Amino acid sequence: MKYAYRSLAVCASLMAMILAQSVHAQSEQAQAPADEAGAGGEIIVTAERRTTDLQKTAIAISAFTPELLEQRNITSIRDLAGQVPNLFVARASISHTTQTFSLRGVGEADPIQEPVLAVYVDDVYVPRQIGSMSEFVDLERVELLRGPQGTLYGRNSSAGALRLITRDPDDTTHVTAEAGYGSYNDVQLRALVSGPIVKDMLSASISYIHRTRDGVTYDPTLGHDVNRIDLDGWCGKLRFTGISDLDAQLTLNVIRDRSDSRSYVPVDQPGGTFSRRRSYSEVEPLQHLNALNGSLRLIYTLSPRLSVKSITAAGGFNLDPVYYDNDGQAALIQKNLIHYKDKFISQEVQLNGDLGDVSFISGLFYLHERFFVERDGFSRTGTAVTAPVSKQRAHNITYTDAYAVFGEGTWKANDRFSLTAGIRGTIEKKRFVFDNKVIDDNRNMVSQSIVGEAEKTWKALTPKVSVQAQWTPNLLNYLTWSRGFKSGGFDNRATRLDLATLPFNPEKVTTYEGGLKATLFGRALRSNLAVFYNDYKDLQVSFYDPAYVGLRRGNAGKAHSWGVELENDLRLTDAFSVQASGGYLKAVYDDYKGAGGNGVDADGKPLTNAPKWSLSGGATYDVPLGASGSHLRLSANAQYQSSFYSSALARPQDRVPGQTFVNGTIAWILPDDRFQVALTGRNILGANKPVSSTYQPSTGVYYRNYADPATVLASVRFSY
Repeated sequence: MKYAYRSLAVCASLMAMILAQSVHAQSEQAQAPADEAGAGGEIIVTAERRTTDLQKTAIAISAFTPELLEQRNITSIRDLAGQVPNLFVARASISHTTQTFSLRGVGEADPIQEPVLAVYVDDVYVPRQIGSMSEFVDLERVELLRGPQGTLYGRNSSAGALRLITRDPDDTTHVTAEAGYGSYNDVQLRALVSGPIVKDMLSASISYIHRTRDGVTYDPTLGHDVNRIDLDGWCGKLRFTGISDLDAQLTLNVIRDRSDSRSYVPVDQPGGTFSRRRSYSEVEPLQHLNALNGSLRLIYTLSPRLSVKSITAAGGFNLDPVYYDNDGQAALIQKNLIHYKDKFISQEVQLNGDLGDVSFISGLFYLHERFFVERDGFSRTGTAVTAPVSKQRAHNITYTDAYAVFGEGTWKANDRFSLTAGIRGTIEKKRFVFDNKVIDDNRNMVSQSIVGEAEKTWKALTPKVSVQAQWTPNLLNYLTWSRGFKSGGFDNRATRLDLATLPFNPEKVTTYEGGLKATLFGRALRSNLAVFYNDYKDLQVSFYDPAYVGLRRGNAGKAHSWGVELENDLRLTDAFSVQASGGYLKAVYDDYKGAGGNGVDADGKPLTNAPKWSLSGGATYDVPLGASGSHLRLSANAQYQSSFYSSALARPQDRVPGQTFVNGTIAWILPDDRFQVALTGRNILGANKPVSSTYQPSTGVYYRNYADPATVLASVRFSY
């Protein structure tokens, strides 16, 4: 059956080629006026490490321009939830600055693990999902690349790459100041100053974000609201262009997050009643995150067709403490009192060229990371209130050294056909050092649990081949075969010696993809179609083992996913534009033994966090206000994701229902576009179904997460 799925991607692309040939003559006849009209303009992306038109880039990529980001009020990674076909972004996570993803059915739901979807902020790889949920002042562009991207980027990314690009300072002065107040005492402040220090030589920018908000959930056990937000962030850039052909930029990012860790909503609540806005956790949801990251980017132009780029980065975070209750109930079932500390350095060097009919990207990459964990975990070993409680301290450090050489070249055979080939060589070494203890109720050491260390090295070659046909300047067709890789590792939650020293295997994927990109109706409509099939081996998973009484890390045997993605952007007039996208996904575990303990398998079950349907749409309309020159901007967008399962066992309790979220903005914009007053609504229709569910019958844990209720925010912005 899997060969039929593979053939689907290939056949769809071949059918698209035939269709393209059939309309080729008509397209050429209409080409001249279409090019001159240019109503839709170009969307410029740098997904291939060089500047290209989105419609002529042979990758399944979703791009958000500054205009679209503003229209949809996207100021953070979490705001992408529901906006991209077959991208699952958790709407509720363990903390405000922690984010998990799933793309085309495969993701990493455990926030302490390395991501499957690689996140880059201004070309710097973010090694952990903890601290990865960033908010921004001046996003220039967001690019989401679907499918393995190892031949283009420094770090392995078997599912895809999410690139967040902020504006670089230059010789033009930019000033932005925004203040907002909304529901639940939501206070938001954003400011940016950017411009020249010495003209044509030195420029700089500095930005600041502040956000506080009361909780949207009440905890009677603690006597106050929870799920509160308290965040401050700073970003500074210093750019030097005073030497011919050299562009040097130093960037520094600081985050201070004192938001609550997540308080869950238990299904079984006192008094026999249920409220979506009640948590009964006895644990104070403390979270103190301090993050500091710096990078130096050097671009040296050797010639008009050849350049060298270096990206040096260092940083990390100290999350001490982070306390959370993993059940939402007043009784002690599962609670964790944790200290995380992460440090990393990375170095990437690229040599990129455009030599006429041949263009290429090549690079070397190195990452060293030290991830420290001290977790005091208290877990009830049964459902009865009197059941014994396991009290363990996991104290460990994971060292990662990753080396890679990668490259990709495109040969333009003629005006119509091109061939792309690339390869990546990877060496990854993990060393795991652990010294675990048994503790008492007051977190005092009682005895030694396990102590030791283990290490393992993995190697991989991951190739890519793609054929592209530019049938007309407005019609691109491509067919791609590629492989992706995510390195193995060790289970830093292990409290048994055999499990602590047992590595889990690398995750591997083979991807087949066909795509069609069309620009129609005088460039008023951009329509992009992708069909794909993914074949996964040794899929990495975290699962609850009742015999172990806790989460374990391991590999599912095999899995596959296939689907279709369609994105449309239609500009009807200069004042009215519409966007619509949709994705269909079928993602299944082919071989997953022991998903719920010995003898409890998940063969044939759907992958977790993999909605079958993901649909979104939006519209923006500018309404002139008389002869004053000011206007109203009305924008609205809606996202629908069908039901999915939060566990591979796919029990009724694991099912998360489908639902629709609607957001909208009314903005009054003054004539010179410098001043704007806006009223923004999120979840306008009050969608109130759960967005996640956790069920562990062996200990009595059964809780859900809910998205924020309907909220409004009034804001004033000045930009220059």
